[in-house]
Amino acid sequence: MKAEFYILGALHRGDFHPYEIRRRLNNAFVECYTDVDVGTLYYAVRQLVKSGDIIPKTRQKVTRGGERTIYRITSQGRKRFQQLLLKRFQEEGPVAQTIYPALLFLDLADLPAVAELLRERLRQTESAMAKTRAIKRQLGAGLGSGNSHLMDHLIQVRRLDGRLLRRLLGEIKTLKIRAPQPTAIKRLGSLSTGAKQRS
Repeated sequence: MKAEFYILGALHRGDFHPYEIRRRLNNAFVECYTDVDVGTLYYAVRQLVKSGDIIPKTRQKVTRGGERTIYRITSQGRKRFQQLLLKRFQEEGPVAQTIYPALLFLDLADLPAVAELLRERLRQTESAMAKTRAIKRQLGAGLGSGNSHLMDHLIQVRRLDGRLLRRLLGEIKTLKIRAPQPTAIKRLGSLSTGAKQRS
């Protein structure tokens, strides 16, 4: 369940109700790089309570007369989140589909373990890029225009992925990983709302 990863990650940063978790995920533009439906968060929250990964902390009155439950992550939930976070770095596939969600929570990760996984991903990315280049050279004009453009694009994507992976490794090595600042998250939220209204 992808939603559990985002819920547990958000609750690492504070105690929230599902609406606030959803708002934070929307502010982080998760819909741009994952197919998780933030509407399924309420179901996922109930499942995480059942499994003992999160617990209700308090209830908060809302203006319409109802109540919201605020949840807290448990120590079991923290361990589960670390497993899910490392799993994201291990997944095969393009960086945008696998590592992007994990980058939201990079400051919470076991950095030495992440560095090892990133080194392996970088090796795989460079190997895939070299193979694609070799095939393109070998087949040359026989590829046709469409296939040639496709291979050029794959090479460019893998080059970009490699650049990101090297930069991440450099920041981890020099211990320059920072947590997001609450004021920046709020500002990002207002910017994302403005962008959605203009589109």
